[in-house]
Amino acid sequence: MPNYETIDLEIDESNNIAIIFLNRPQQFNAFNIKLIEELISAFNTISNDKRIRCLVISGRGKAFCSGGDVSEFKRAEKPDEFMSQIVEFLHKGIKILKEMKILSIAAINGPCFGAGLGYATACDFRVSSEKAIFGCAFTKIGLSPDSSSTFHIPKLVGLSLANEMLFLNRVLTAEEALKYGLINKIINADSFIEEVKDFAIEVSRGAPLAFSYTKNLLKQSFTNDLETHLKREAENIVKTAGTEDFQEGLKAFFEKREPDFKGK
Repeated sequence: MPNYETIDLEIDESNNIAIIFLNRPQQFNAFNIKLIEELISAFNTISNDKRIRCLVISGRGKAFCSGGDVSEFKRAEKPDEFMSQIVEFLHKGIKILKEMKILSIAAINGPCFGAGLGYATACDFRVSSEKAIFGCAFTKIGLSPDSSSTFHIPKLVGLSLANEMLFLNRVLTAEEALKYGLINKIINADSFIEEVKDFAIEVSRGAPLAFSYTKNLLKQSFTNDLETHLKREAENIVKTAGTEDFQEGLKAFFEKREPDFKGK
């Protein structure tokens, strides 16, 4: 496994989960090019590890991620060229994250802003501590958004609230984020990472192939017409009906026990 400077990667083989911690706590885990490069490297490592069934992304220190490192923006001699470079890396990471066959959880331990919120909304689940707050902040400094912010946020909270967050820089508390559907649940800060791991283990015990097909169907549901989508559902349920996992699921159902899925 590579040695990283700006992230920590932990792999729990016994529970089939991987946890990435953004590790620039003094900068509130702000994205710089080094961090994004290492995040992409970790994504690729996880994607190629057949043992991993669930990915968790969280932050060291008090923040999840404050977005792009504005101190680097300030130092850039040619801001547009620098922005082009960093956004290329940010968007490459988003695409890899979205294309993963496994499920992902953003474990939002604290403030989550800008590109950090973009990455969180690109995950399949979002859980947060009660200390987390959520915002976009791009237009506040004269930038348009990146990192899938305008793609995912309206789908999660609706266009009206997305307008407030993106144009008026409205900041949501954890309770508001839960109310409006931006996150799935709130976890006590005192036992945050332990409860996040329990949730990840619950996810990892699901049927990997069924989860992968379902993830793709959900992604396609925003663009397919009904006839096309029904065809895709039919194709995928037939494929999963031919798997060992389906036989195990049926057997476990009738034996009144939890299934032991193998991803086959």
